[in-house]
Amino acid sequence: MGSRSNMHCWEIMQCINPDECPAKRNPAEQCWEIASDPGDYRKANNICRDCIVYMLKGDNSILSQQEIETILAQKLPPKMLKKLKEDN
Repeated sequence: MGSRSNMHCWEIMQCINPDECPAKRNPAEQCWEIASDPGDYRKANNICRDCIVYMLKGDNSILSQQEIETILAQKLPPKMLKKLKEDN
């Protein structure tokens, strides 16, 4: 797993209402880049730095690959975890 994952953030996060998500409306841009807009509350709260999507896809994760895989194994349904592993 890692930055090569083709899964979108709303798939990884299992969003309840992804159609209202700015990241889904602009899938070519990483969600943390969208959240870096100066008017976005997530930037002010540094939410992305602690987000599993950022840790999985970003370049500067403080977690090891094993730690990321453990978190994802607890968060994702087995079918989604398998797809994520196949992307790499």
